[in-house]
Amino acid sequence: MKDISGALFAEARPSDSVASLRLGAVVREYLRFYAEGTTHTARAKQLDADKFLAFLARFKRAKEIDELRVRDWDFSATQRFVDESLRVGEAPATVARRLATLKHMGRILAERLPGFVNPARDVKAPKQNVLRPQSIDAHEVREIRDIARSRKEDKHSFTRVRNEAILNLLLDTGLRADEIRLVRLSQLDEDLGWIRKVRTKGRRFRDVYISTEMRAPLKEYLRARAAELERFYPKLPGSTDGKIPLFISSYGAQAADPDTFEMSPKTIWRAIRSYSIHTKLHPHLLRHTYATELLEDSKDIRLVAQALGHSDVRITMRYTERGNEEVAQALEKVRRGKRNE
Repeated sequence: MKDISGALFAEARPSDSVASLRLGAVVREYLRFYAEGTTHTARAKQLDADKFLAFLARFKRAKEIDELRVRDWDFSATQRFVDESLRVGEAPATVARRLATLKHMGRILAERLPGFVNPARDVKAPKQNVLRPQSIDAHEVREIRDIARSRKEDKHSFTRVRNEAILNLLLDTGLRADEIRLVRLSQLDEDLGWIRKVRTKGRRFRDVYISTEMRAPLKEYLRARAAELERFYPKLPGSTDGKIPLFISSYGAQAADPDTFEMSPKTIWRAIRSYSIHTKLHPHLLRHTYATELLEDSKDIRLVAQALGHSDVRITMRYTERGNEEVAQALEKVRRGKRNE
């Protein structure tokens, strides 16, 4: 039996050998192209693929994953994987995400491998209630901003200046944690009005607007950043500065490699969580808060979709969902209005 090589996605295999390819190697090659790295999306795809291969090995009574062949992945196996995941208590949203990973992988393989048909194409995702993403209200936003400011004033360290700037910029722009983590200084306009060419989850790029109110705090952070970098670069060339992340961590950093100044995802997550009061905060909750506030103020769903970098406005429509109590209150208000006419 022929095994797969690293050229799978560069050169299609003869259709008569497709069924005999090692499925584990095919999946690894797919992940190398479409889920490389440590972003949330990449890690989710890696986990979904691992879960499916482990299930399929049990389902096909294989002793190990490397015994699985492409022919072992069929519609029946995919449907059983969905059913089994729900049976053991996984949330419908999680199962739907796992299925989406399989559908995408199947579609890519169908494009690359002659005679291969996507086994996940016709499997239906579990139905789930669409809920409006959780956000925090304006009062709590003011409280956490006050906490960040008071901590910085109590001890004016670089870390506290940086963390306050990250908090405020997340609330001001709706950026994802990984987006803000990977932004380079060179992407900032000179007047600090825009962050240019921010890479989104779908490998697309968008420009992100920074409000006038946010520019003064950002300037304060940039001064602190410059002072921090002086420890590594007595004379920092502009070309090098532009390659260094906007938000830096000096832990383990090396002057010869600008990428070593990147903050880890956990560091950003912990920084935001430390400001929690009534609600356990995380970076994506701040993105939901930004989206909810923007929609309430603008009443323009397409504007919100563009600001968030959503490729499909249907994703943004989640923010229009309302709970039963909100529906009831709205109906009562309408009925009272009609009775008073």
